[in-house]
Amino acid sequence: MTPEELQPVAFPLANRFFKENGHKGKARSNERVFILRDGKPIVAALRATPKADGYLLRSVWVQIGRRSEGLGSQLVKTTLEQLSPSPCWCYPYNHLEAFYAHLGFQKTSPDEAPSEISGPYLSYLNKGESFLLMAYQAY
Repeated sequence: MTPEELQPVAFPLANRFFKENGHKGKARSNERVFILRDGKPIVAALRATPKADGYLLRSVWVQIGRRSEGLGSQLVKTTLEQLSPSPCWCYPYNHLEAFYAHLGFQKTSPDEAPSEISGPYLSYLNKGESFLLMAYQAY
């Protein structure tokens, strides 16, 4: 399987994948959307939203029956290569810290992130969400 970047005209395909697999996220026209296909069907997708001279990875999602096959790792790695050398951030759930750390992300303090990244993160925390703030910088 080879990851590919969708053109905005094809974003409805990713949105259908997200919905069919229990995710509420939707691709927006200003984002970059990357997918993995197994033949024709999409088996993994993610959105990269431009933020703070880099990207915020959002909606990293793998088809429910295909999780734990390494598809998410493959998709994130290829996406990071495509976005390099731009910095990337994400707000993963606490239980995904090891997954993102394995891909080169480091847990980051809100003080170390641009306000465009830390502001929404702190807002999530104030609403009771239990996310981490992690950053990736290509070298």
